[in-house]
Amino acid sequence: MSPKVLAALFAVLGLCVPGHAGTREDLARLDQQTASLSQQVQLLSAQMAQIQKSLQALSARVDAVERSAQTADLRADLETLKRQNEILASQIGALQIARESSPAPAPAPGPFQVPPLRGSDIPPPQAPKVKPVVALPPATVSPDLYNQAYSDYVQGKYDLAASEFRQFMDAFPADPRSGNSQYWIGECLYSQKRYPEARDAFRAVIEKYPMGNKALAARLKLGLTLVAMDDLQGGMAALKALVQAAPNSDEALIARDRLTKLQAPPS
Repeated sequence: MSPKVLAALFAVLGLCVPGHAGTREDLARLDQQTASLSQQVQLLSAQMAQIQKSLQALSARVDAVERSAQTADLRADLETLKRQNEILASQIGALQIARESSPAPAPAPGPFQVPPLRGSDIPPPQAPKVKPVVALPPATVSPDLYNQAYSDYVQGKYDLAASEFRQFMDAFPADPRSGNSQYWIGECLYSQKRYPEARDAFRAVIEKYPMGNKALAARLKLGLTLVAMDDLQGGMAALKALVQAAPNSDEALIARDRLTKLQAPPS
């Protein structure tokens, strides 16, 4: 082979070798980029799966809270219906007693005529009998006043209902419903937005009737009353204390829901 041909071949080889080397480097870089992208895709997929699990768990918790709140509302409605039924039963019983105790009507006079009295038949006049004076006790309060007071509360007659609940408490301090009366006084005041007085009324329930059936409800309403008074710290503390004291109660479910809303960041 001539020297000129050999020189030409070496020149061509010299040009081709660098080109092949550059292609191999580019392929290596592409492989590295592809592997990095694959890792990023896997990482993002794992994060997305974790987010989906968190969303599912959060959705389940929200559904549970909503169902619990609905259950609490239904129980409250059922309790209201029971009280209204008791009120109606009491009123029906009072009407029956009044009907049975009413005097019987006088018999109608017969067809015969009473003969006129003769002078000798007329009895001598007698001095009128003086009835002994009996000292009457002060105005008595019927135990049914509690039902009447609750009925007035349901109808929105808050001042009247609160006054009747107070009269019932004064007349029957040992009655188990006295604690309930104190609670409903607080509800009357809360409905009128008289929050400082309502706060004191609910605190009285907690302090005087800690074992009553309205103690938990009073603790819940105390927390809500403090929040309504812009005492956010005190209200949240009262709600948290209720959740710790009775975590499985309906009142605690409502307290948790309200705490979640109070602690949520502003939108």
